[in-house]
Amino acid sequence: MVVMTLELNAGKLLGLFTPIWVLLALSLAVNWNDWQDSPLTLAWVGGLPFAATGLLWSFGRRRWRLELTPTALVHHTLGRTERFEWDRMGEIAVDGAPGLDLVSPSTLRFAYSGGGRIESAVGGVIGRRVLCVFGDGGARRLKREIDDYRRLHAGR
Repeated sequence: MVVMTLELNAGKLLGLFTPIWVLLALSLAVNWNDWQDSPLTLAWVGGLPFAATGLLWSFGRRRWRLELTPTALVHHTLGRTERFEWDRMGEIAVDGAPGLDLVSPSTLRFAYSGGGRIESAVGGVIGRRVLCVFGDGGARRLKREIDDYRRLHAGR
């Protein structure tokens, strides 16, 4: 069995924290004097995304990944594993995260009719999303790699 693993990318993971920096920049512009009075708080808030990324990268890099198998796309998260069978999965599209389109990494969105009765109905209508924080290229390259693998190995 040919399995392709797409590992977590630290740069893309750091991009998840962009909304914090946007809000921090806005706060700095509005409350500059307050931030000057507490530089340690500024360092803490500004450095928090780096610390979180470092921790996730150190402890979650091997666990949080995508695996492509001939029968399914397997999404390993820190807490669970989701298996999306190719034959129940619709076409993959690259889309922004709802509400965070401009400042957050893209997502892979697809219809999926697997799982339980309710999950199947909901997954077929609103679809499923997976963050594009894997692999070395951008979101479109990740989609292309998945589509190529799926066509080659899953017979689609």
